[in-house]
Amino acid sequence: MRGARNTVGAALRSARKRVSGMDSASKIVGQIYDAAFDAQIWPDLLCAIADHCRVENAALVATDPHIGFASVVTPRADPRIVSDYADHWWAHDPTVKATASMPVGKITSLDDTGRDTFFASAFYNDYWLYSGLGAERIAANLFTDNGGFASCILQASKQRDEIDPDAYERFGFFVPHLVRAIGVARNLQRTAFEKALLESGYGAHQTGSVIVDCYRRVIFADNVAEDMLSNHYGILVAKGRIYLRDRKPDAELNAALLACSAARFGAPASRRITVGSEGAAASFTVEVRPFRTAGTAPGAPRPAAMLLLRDPELRRRQRITLLQDRFAFTPAEARLALEILVGDGRAAAARRCGVSVNTARTQLTCIFEKVGVTRQTELIRALIDAGVAR
Repeated sequence: MRGARNTVGAALRSARKRVSGMDSASKIVGQIYDAAFDAQIWPDLLCAIADHCRVENAALVATDPHIGFASVVTPRADPRIVSDYADHWWAHDPTVKATASMPVGKITSLDDTGRDTFFASAFYNDYWLYSGLGAERIAANLFTDNGGFASCILQASKQRDEIDPDAYERFGFFVPHLVRAIGVARNLQRTAFEKALLESGYGAHQTGSVIVDCYRRVIFADNVAEDMLSNHYGILVAKGRIYLRDRKPDAELNAALLACSAARFGAPASRRITVGSEGAAASFTVEVRPFRTAGTAPGAPRPAAMLLLRDPELRRRQRITLLQDRFAFTPAEARLALEILVGDGRAAAARRCGVSVNTARTQLTCIFEKVGVTRQTELIRALIDAGVAR
């Protein structure tokens, strides 16, 4: 009888343990989805995942080699080790390149990302050996993006440098939820960016909007800004960071971004930077505005500022293209038609276009024929109806 009672008791204890484990896992899943809306939950969440999977540490690591960015959230690791990784060692981590090519949601180990290469590397021998953690780890990518990735990693202790098979099973339960939660967080952040840009001139004909961090890294840009950044002589993006070609405006931009990043309570005022000579046709302005969001998506740079790029010539080029497409004007005819819209006469329009009155008269005759009008007032009305004046 005693043996039977012991057997029943063991079964009951095992059942209670399984139920307790299920309750713990369910609670962690709830935390995972809460973290999609509040990034501050991640440190406690990673501790809970590490405890449930019975490993020493859990980390959320994100890298983007195109903008020289690395982020690590790992509450139980030595802060100095974490800082050294984000500042320097991530670029020398031999597992990064292999990790970036792994499918999202697949659990991998050192065997998948290069065990021999890892142990032979300066990363391991000069850095990781002194991290206080073991070398063994398992990981799963939560997203990949053009060579960058965010990965959740479980790490063994230095004293017991191994990952039990049970940890694989427990971690595997959480991975699909982590992938979905990170996707939700990234979509929410993109929506927050788009909303902020809409409220600040996003979509305006002459305005491009860019969100950057304090290191100039471009986090988000609208279509108008992308066109400016790819075509404008005075502004460019190199290795994912935005620069102004002229030294003085670029120094002003750097100072403005640092001020936005340093602001804690009272945000600094917006700053407007002029690129090019005042009044020159090729000049444009960059307005730097402090920018904050309620929560930054894990694995993403922290926004510091919104840049509003205003090019007075952009709308003019758009209108010229519209006239060429709508009426088959030549570029010269399109420019003259735009000046006629000012309404101060053919001679003034010719002067602004840099042509003689006789040349303008000849071009205007061709314009009348293509539009199907005979007078300037009729031409102006046709252009307005075509949407060129807006």
